[in-house]
Amino acid sequence: MNARQAGIFDLSCRPHGLRKTLGRRMADAGCTAHEIMAVLGHLTLAEAERYTREADRRRGGRRAILKLEDHKANRIPQTSSDSLGKLPKIERKSR
Repeated sequence: MNARQAGIFDLSCRPHGLRKTLGRRMADAGCTAHEIMAVLGHLTLAEAERYTREADRRRGGRRAILKLEDHKANRIPQTSSDSLGKLPKIERKSR
């Protein structure tokens, strides 16, 4: 099947751009570098790993933000905010 048959032919689209888009989409879908390599016909693993590195970085960033939000939502403060900024009271013994 060629680009015209697939209905994606556009004068602004180039085969390399379409191939790159497919690699990114596969990586975002969780495909491994080896799977991407097989589909796109890369000769070295390093070529396919470009896509997975980018996707892993984006996915890792999203996971980190979710962890932070979850931590903030479930956090029980060790000190109540009522006592912040106040000096502790010192008990004095009377003679």
